[in-house]
Amino acid sequence: MRLKTYIVNTMAEALPMIKKDLGEDALILNTKKIKTGGFLGFFKKEKLEITAGVDPIPPKKGLPTEAKSPSKWSDPKDSSAELIHELKNMKQFMMKQMKEEDLPESLRLLKKQLIAQEIAPDILTDLLAKLIARDEFNTDQTLERVQRFAREELVAMMDSHQCDEISQQPEIICFIGPTGVGKTTTIAKIAAGYLLAKDKKVGLITADTYRIAAVEQLKTYGSILNIPVKVVESSADLTKAIEDFHDCDIILMDTAGRNYQQTQYIEDLKQLLPTDSKVQIHLVLSLTAKYEDMKKIINNFRSISMDELLLTKKDETSSSGAIVNLICHYDIPIRYIANGQNVPDDIMACTPELVADFILGEKTNA
Repeated sequence: MRLKTYIVNTMAEALPMIKKDLGEDALILNTKKIKTGGFLGFFKKEKLEITAGVDPIPPKKGLPTEAKSPSKWSDPKDSSAELIHELKNMKQFMMKQMKEEDLPESLRLLKKQLIAQEIAPDILTDLLAKLIARDEFNTDQTLERVQRFAREELVAMMDSHQCDEISQQPEIICFIGPTGVGKTTTIAKIAAGYLLAKDKKVGLITADTYRIAAVEQLKTYGSILNIPVKVVESSADLTKAIEDFHDCDIILMDTAGRNYQQTQYIEDLKQLLPTDSKVQIHLVLSLTAKYEDMKKIINNFRSISMDELLLTKKDETSSSGAIVNLICHYDIPIRYIANGQNVPDDIMACTPELVADFILGEKTNA
């Protein structure tokens, strides 16, 4: 392994030097603060000593680590070997090591913006590392240019986590979720979309007899859209309602919003929901909720097979990082984001580009 040591003021200062001397495959092996200069032991300045290294002969593809040509570095200490093994690349490791003051001004401002959007720490670190690793990146770039790079990387990250294809059109969609997330209004928007934009015959079912207002609300929407609505209280009622809607292209079913932490509610819901393969379950979450609460909701509903997530109340929050977190942390597709009370207008298709706009502002030519 070829090693080189650098004495610099900040980690950011060392990046282009390491890249130039050792190339993209170099690894940071050690960093420590040292005192240099001064006069008669006084006025010494604090510097950063960075040791980087690179293997001049990369292993052949398919050849296990143990089969590398032996060298004096072939048997490093266990801690160093484990560290190097876990690194995806030099930049990601450096990002974890760098302190706030080591970051270039543009990255500090971008990081502040992303934290305000409540991007999860692991995603934030990965994104900043990808920015530093870009060939076009340098420490003198403006915030606008770095934001443009960030947009590209953010879209690519979300693209890599999205399913290849949103699940095929089912015959029945059941909407579940905690209380107060706006299921009923969102169902009306989706029903209007099927009816007006796709020319589908739609049937509405509500099992939300827990709130009389919810039944009346869905009936009102059904009357306006000229869509039939049926109220069910049991699985037998549901079976009958589905039979009555046999000539519909799509059936949308509302369920009661209750405290998701009550396990009995989850069990009752499981007993009610159809188990046919042509039925999809969509979990509705409000973007006004904390991301930690969203994670708990998803985990508590795990016993119910969820096909998609649907996010609401985008218009009631200035933070959109939870959308990125959900896309990157979970393997559940997100088709729609609702952003208001107007039926049928306030609903949008969820795309990586749209989410990047939420996080970084609308795209510019900077």
